[in-house]
Amino acid sequence: MKNNFQTMVIALVIGILVSACMAVNLQAREPENEKREIAAKIKEIAAINTEAIEKTPLEGIYEIVANKGNIVFYYAPKSELIIFGEIYDKNKKSLTQEKRDQLQAQKLADIPLDKAIKIGTGKNKVIEFTDPDCPYCRQAAEYFKNKNVTKYVYLIPITQLHPQAEEKAKYIIAAADKGKAYYEVMSGAKDKDDLGQQKISQDVNDTYQAQQSIGKAIGITGTPVFWINGKYVPGANIKMFDTLLVK
Repeated sequence: MKNNFQTMVIALVIGILVSACMAVNLQAREPENEKREIAAKIKEIAAINTEAIEKTPLEGIYEIVANKGNIVFYYAPKSELIIFGEIYDKNKKSLTQEKRDQLQAQKLADIPLDKAIKIGTGKNKVIEFTDPDCPYCRQAAEYFKNKNVTKYVYLIPITQLHPQAEEKAKYIIAAADKGKAYYEVMSGAKDKDDLGQQKISQDVNDTYQAQQSIGKAIGITGTPVFWINGKYVPGANIKMFDTLLVK
């Protein structure tokens, strides 16, 4: 009788433990299932591939990251609404911008500086993704020309808009004095030259392709884009440049 009772107790304990484990596993799976459902619904509604889905402080509202971290928006599953805009806390801080900053900081950590063209030796660190024929890129280049900066330049021609930009990028990469070649091109001094006839080595092509791959990997879809002393700056935002540069 005693042995039967002990057997029943042991069986009961095992049953409780198994049920608890199953509940934990179910709870662990449920959020992932929900995220998969949200991702599928967003793709169905807006043809957007999501990259990250997280709950927000607002009940029933999810934060969605897409387009290689370039887009942050929100989704309400119950009403199936996609929401673009900012969420602010009680201290007037934008939680949306905070997320964008986190995403851009992650990108910064993934940029291999050894693949860039290094120009200058100043104390301000500027990482630049630029198109040699982009007017806003040229405006930014002129701004930085006499500033106390070290630039790490990635040449990302938008060839659909600027069909000669690729040959100008390769001209810069091939030059013995890359800084001089960069400023020549960005000033427009090479606009009338037929750089398409230049002989390009395999090393130059490899560097050019490596820069394109880096730009694609971190989601560069337009130029110019900068990180100035670690701060992300889209476009030739001169006022922001002034704010971020250390004198």
